[in-house]
Amino acid sequence: MLILIILAFLGIAYLDAPELWQKKYWRELAVMGIVWSLGLALSLALALNLPVPSPAKLLARVFGPVTEWLTRLIG
Repeated sequence: MLILIILAFLGIAYLDAPELWQKKYWRELAVMGIVWSLGLALSLALALNLPVPSPAKLLARVFGPVTEWLTRLIG
């Protein structure tokens, strides 16, 4: 399973990265690298049954105060 995940991500990089490199789209290449790395890390963690933190808790922590402020402002 791990080999298939790594091969899939390498295939994606092989298809997308050379064109970005040739056109010198450095920012797009950097963003693709970051997203690609995060996706690979999460995929490998899920395949290995490692605990993956839920982004919902982080979003609730970030947007909770904004929601309370808007509720007080409107209500």
